[in-house]
Amino acid sequence: MRIGTLAAFAVSTACGSSGSVTDGNGAGSADAPAAGEHTLSDDHPGDIGLGADPAVVWFEDFEEASVAAVTARYNDSAGATRMQLVPDHVGGQAALALTAGGAVSAVHVYKQLPNHDELYVRWYVKYQAGVLWHHSGVWFGGYNPSTMFPNPQAGLRPNGGDRFSISVEPVYNVGAASPRFDFYNYWMTMHSWMPAPITDDGTAYYGNALVHRDDFTIDEGQWVCLEVHARLNPSPASGAGAVLEVWKNDVQVARFDDAAPLGYWIRDKFCTMAGSASECTSYPAPFDTKLDLQFRSNIALALDAFWPQNYITDPTMGTLTFDQMVVATARVGCIR
Repeated sequence: MRIGTLAAFAVSTACGSSGSVTDGNGAGSADAPAAGEHTLSDDHPGDIGLGADPAVVWFEDFEEASVAAVTARYNDSAGATRMQLVPDHVGGQAALALTAGGAVSAVHVYKQLPNHDELYVRWYVKYQAGVLWHHSGVWFGGYNPSTMFPNPQAGLRPNGGDRFSISVEPVYNVGAASPRFDFYNYWMTMHSWMPAPITDDGTAYYGNALVHRDDFTIDEGQWVCLEVHARLNPSPASGAGAVLEVWKNDVQVARFDDAAPLGYWIRDKFCTMAGSASECTSYPAPFDTKLDLQFRSNIALALDAFWPQNYITDPTMGTLTFDQMVVATARVGCIR
């Protein structure tokens, strides 16, 4: 099937989905990826056979017979009693619903991967409407040494040789009714939310947001296809050669490399000309700074961790549902 623009895409029932995905404007057009762009999904319609493609590092369609069989494939998991295989899916026969909040704040699976310097991560996700999300989405990145469990070290800036993480999860629009997506990334050149941070005190550094687009909506109650591409800096001396990209429904939302786009920092938020959210537009400044994507200062640090999670500390519970998750060395694309 064809997956649509940032405005919308329709999911064909022939591919096993139960619905459609649109943005908050309810548009209904559908497009393929950029002209001339070939993806792994083009070679595997309906994701059939995609898991066996030599470019695929990890493939998860949640077609195991039980939650226990799913979690057994991972190195670490938490909150299995809050996981459920559900018939509301994109491909195959089932998807995995994770419910967090109240007595169980953390529900996740975690996979330790072989080291890579460049990966594409694609997943489908549906967010329950009206939930106060905390950290609910897909995280991936690297640890040195590699680890069999997640170790995010909230509040601490990585040193360039120990770890980094890339995530896409909901953030809330100021004055808006519904949340939108953004990055929540930790890396060695990240910025602090404090005007004058005290280093290594455990409170100065939290994930940096980079997109700030009001149209990057999570589309509550509907399936959304997301993909992130990360290429690590090849030289430990600088961020030259690093790339970070994100797509929604096969339309590129943002691309950062060592040349563009230019922007400016507002503490822990990097704003570019494409940023339409109020945290950027309320504080205009010259677009004269490049985003320093020096993920590492030690080449031993690589992409080796995949961590889908739902983490809610609010007493009210919320469910997000995952399906058709792929980690690969080439662009995956949404299901055809």
